[in-house]
Formats: sequence, structure tokens, C-alpha cells
Amino acid sequence: MLPRIVDWSWPLGKEIAGAPPIHVLTSGKDWRLAAWMLASWLQFSEHAWPIFIHDDGTLPKEASETLGKLLPGARIIDRREADAAVGPLLHAFPFCADFRKLHPLALKLFDVTHFTPGGRFLLFDSDLLFFNYPREILDWVAGGADECWFNEDAREGSLINAAEARGELGIKIWSRVNGGLCLLAKSAIDLDLCDRTLAQTSILSGDPWRIAQTLHMLCAARHGKGGLLPRTYEVSLGKRSAGNAISRHYVRAVRDRFFAEGLESLNTIFFPLETA
Repeated sequence: MLPRIVDWSWPLGKEIAGAPPIHVLTSGKDWRLAAWMLASWLQFSEHAWPIFIHDDGTLPKEASETLGKLLPGARIIDRREADAAVGPLLHAFPFCADFRKLHPLALKLFDVTHFTPGGRFLLFDSDLLFFNYPREILDWVAGGADECWFNEDAREGSLINAAEARGELGIKIWSRVNGGLCLLAKSAIDLDLCDRTLAQTSILSGDPWRIAQTLHMLCAARHGKGGLLPRTYEVSLGKRSAGNAISRHYVRAVRDRFFAEGLESLNTIFFPLETA
């Protein structure tokens, strides 16, 4: 079912004036998941959006060409372009620079912020899918507030506990932040805070897949505006999502459900004549 996304076509919908861009970091392994994710977002948000697709360094030419055809107007930023633009900006933040060189997920933090033209942006993971109208997100878009919002994790994922965050950084952490769906104010992203966190705390000893998520959480908590989206923006470990789920982030433990549940549901919407 995964390759069928090449047969999908852009739904009708006008872009919201001044809409914040959608960013997704993807790879040679996951780009088709990202295509399904973006298609589901466009389907259920009922609007067109500025889209930035970030290559983690493994995106093949076929993927870039296909994504360009599926998503006219999307900007695809290859890794060489990103390195040339962002690398020099991190000279003053050596621990951030080292983290970016070591792990591609760092691009979600540094590159997305740099390439965002306005003051706010949405950041979606490739393994996220939408199933209903995302009213709360569109209210955030329309409201213009410089708040940061995340979906709620199934369990605590921070690599820094409350005592360490308070003692080393003077920050009261936000609990159970998941970085698969983020609504972010650009002003919240503090490179000095990120550099100090990487230098002074135990964050680098934890799961490398959660470092950028923890840094996003710390920046948002320091910013002090926003919180967690309703649980209808689901992160769960069960076989099936709730019947009222607006979206589901299929984290590593349930990645198989992206295909067995998520694509099965969307296939009947995207290709109704073939699945009738």
C-alpha cells in the first residue's frame, strides 16, 4: 500500500494568508511515510500550506522528484544546502554544532528554525498521520499567538529529570512532551540554552532519538507559553487508535500500525473507487 501514494493528487484548498510553514525531516527510508503524512494533513486541514521538506542526507533523487510532483511548490532542502547554510551559524555554539554533525534529528531543531521565514512553524514527523479536522491546530494558526504546543507522549520521554533541569538550567520541565507534532514559536528556540544543556547536563547519555525532543521541550518551557494538545492528537502504544483521534504519531514501538491501521484507513479516503 505504501507506494500507492504516488497516485494521490493534491486536494483542492486555498492557502491561509500568512500561514506558518509545515516542516518535515525525512530520509531515504521514510520519505514515502512523509508523503502519506503530508497528504493526510492536506486532506483534513482542508487548506494548502507552505511546505519545507528537509533531507537528512540520505534522500535519493527519485524521492525528491516524486515529492516535488506530489507537492507542487514544496521546498526540498538537501543536506548539502542545509550544511552550508546552518553550519556557520553554529560556530558560536560548539556543542550544538557537534550534535548536528552526530545525529540527523538535530536538523529538526536547528535547520527548521533557520529556514522558517516567519515567526512560527509546524513540525511534523514522517510517521504521523491525520484522520480528522485538526481544529485546535487551525485555531493556533489563526490566533497568531507565539505559543508552543506538542502532542502528549504515552510516557515520559525527557532525557533530563525535573531536578536536573531546575538545578542546571533554572527550568521547570513540561512533562510527557512528544516531538512528533509540534507547533512552535521561532522566538522560543534558544541556541544558547541548547548549547548549555548539551554541555552541562546528562542529556547526551540518553536515547539519541530523544535529544532534539528534549531540547524543544526545554526551549518551550523556558518560553513559558503553550503546553500539550488534547489527547485526540494521539500517541499511544495500543493496537488501535481511539475512534475520535484527530491524528496519531506511530512511535517506534507501534510503527507497524502506521501501515496496518493508518494506511488502511486513509486508502479508502484517497482511493475510494478502488476500495469500494
